[in-house]
Amino acid sequence: MFTKERIIKLSLSGLIFITFAYLAGCSSSAAGKDGGTNQLKIVTATTTGAYYPVGGVMASILSEMEGYNFTAEASGGSQENARLMDSKQAQIGFLGSDSSYNAYNGLESFEGKAIELAGLAQIYSMPFHVVVLKGSGIESMEDLKGKTVAVGAPGSGTSGKAKIILEEFGLPFEKEIKAEYLNFTEGAEALIDGNVDAVIISVGLPSGNIQELATSHEIELLPFEKEKISKLIEKYPYFRETQIPGRTYKGIDEDVTVVSVPTDIVVAPDLDEELVYNMTKMLYDTHYDQFINSHASMKESTLEIAPYTSVPLHPGAEKFYKEKGVLK
Repeated sequence: MFTKERIIKLSLSGLIFITFAYLAGCSSSAAGKDGGTNQLKIVTATTTGAYYPVGGVMASILSEMEGYNFTAEASGGSQENARLMDSKQAQIGFLGSDSSYNAYNGLESFEGKAIELAGLAQIYSMPFHVVVLKGSGIESMEDLKGKTVAVGAPGSGTSGKAKIILEEFGLPFEKEIKAEYLNFTEGAEALIDGNVDAVIISVGLPSGNIQELATSHEIELLPFEKEKISKLIEKYPYFRETQIPGRTYKGIDEDVTVVSVPTDIVVAPDLDEELVYNMTKMLYDTHYDQFINSHASMKESTLEIAPYTSVPLHPGAEKFYKEKGVLK
């Protein structure tokens, strides 16, 4: 027989079970698609570059999708972003096309460790700025021999590109130059303080760091020889010859010939096709003007170039571009 005390204990146990079941159900629905919120992270780069503000606007636009919340976070840049996506700590990332190409194919710093990535869109190009102070005596890339150079943050796309480019100019790290792994802000400060002879910044135009530097100091940008550019592109097809237009930065009135790489927005391949289709549509249709006005660099981010990422497109993005007639 059940005593009065036994009945009370059973009733309390049942109440506790029902309470936990209810809370578990609430927790499950908070992460689900049916009226809940899915959290998706966009990894960008340092807060002073173009990736971060563009990522912030992108997160704001995409968070209008019912059931989803997108957040943009600062990071060390392209190479770190690929690894964050590989470890499932992020679902969307901004990568220079060199980093996305190398990560996907297991090349360069990703040798032996290919990372699964899918393309969402190609946006703007990032010219390779090599900045020195006027009067430094450094007038060409070859003049960097024996110098100390800020090559970008550890794990950044800039440091990866700097290694490749400087080696092509016969300036391998730690043999012909001393490489300092500093982010854009740190590199500019080190240049002013005389702790480095040059700073390398690969970023969309205009670079806020270089604009600020040029207002307080006379600077020069080192040009690339056409022959060197041709050899570089032949070996690494993701590079392009480009011009940093005169008057982009104070005191530099003539165009400067350098190389650049496009920027890819990549996503985790296992994201739902309908979700990625809607994301692409939000950015390149519903909120296109807001998206391309997120930063001065984005003015070249047209629908026509968007499908040409250096990794295969996600099926959801591919579906959108085919509907818009920019991809067959």
